[in-house]
Amino acid sequence: MAGRTPTATLADRIQVLRDEVLDTAERGDRDPAGAEVFEAVLRALAINETAGGIDPIDLTLRDAVARRLAWGDSEEQVLADGAEVFQRLLKACARSVRDPDDQSAVVEVAGDVLTALARIVALAAVGRAGRDRAARTREELAQRRLREALLEQQTNLARLRQELGDAGP
Repeated sequence: MAGRTPTATLADRIQVLRDEVLDTAERGDRDPAGAEVFEAVLRALAINETAGGIDPIDLTLRDAVARRLAWGDSEEQVLADGAEVFQRLLKACARSVRDPDDQSAVVEVAGDVLTALARIVALAAVGRAGRDRAARTREELAQRRLREALLEQQTNLARLRQELGDAGP
């Protein structure tokens, strides 16, 4: 992208492709899968960030991914939806954007967004794995304490039975 950055008009032209890229005809317009990826591409195009790529702290993308994961979507599904939107965006862009520099800008930004999505999902997965491991460790500790308490009670019961047997009539 030697010296050329996409303008807000490029973002506007890509915005027109929203329904096609998000496949709203087939899936419906209400919260289409992968919309967060498309919106992140539009934000990056609108603020001319192709020189440095997408903002690594794209809080809107992070929030959207966190929300999807919290509502039960798997990491694999979030990534698959992002990849699907990426593929449809490339096809729509190749067909409707004639300037090779503009096409290149869209592909570069979309690639940066998909990379950021993968990084966000990976960090979320690592965080979840850490929380799962901590929960498993707490559960194992609780089980061990329970076994120890049961063993102590069995020992006390055996001792009391013996004392009662020794104190017999």
